[in-house]
Amino acid sequence: MLGTLGIASGALAARMAEIQIVLIPVSVVSLAVAHYLAYRNGHRTTRQRSWLWIVSVMSVAFWVLPLAIR
Repeated sequence: MLGTLGIASGALAARMAEIQIVLIPVSVVSLAVAHYLAYRNGHRTTRQRSWLWIVSVMSVAFWVLPLAIR
């Protein structure tokens, strides 16, 4: 069962690598909009802003990690 899961995960990763060129700009724009909305009026809580920064750092790590592995 775990072998099947590993093969399926590998196939999904290969397919996602093909559309990575589209997914990275979409995520950059989404994070930019989220930061704009979080800081424009100051109505957001520090907890929400903290989570936004955590997600932003994780996203950058996921973008850089494949380049670092190659």
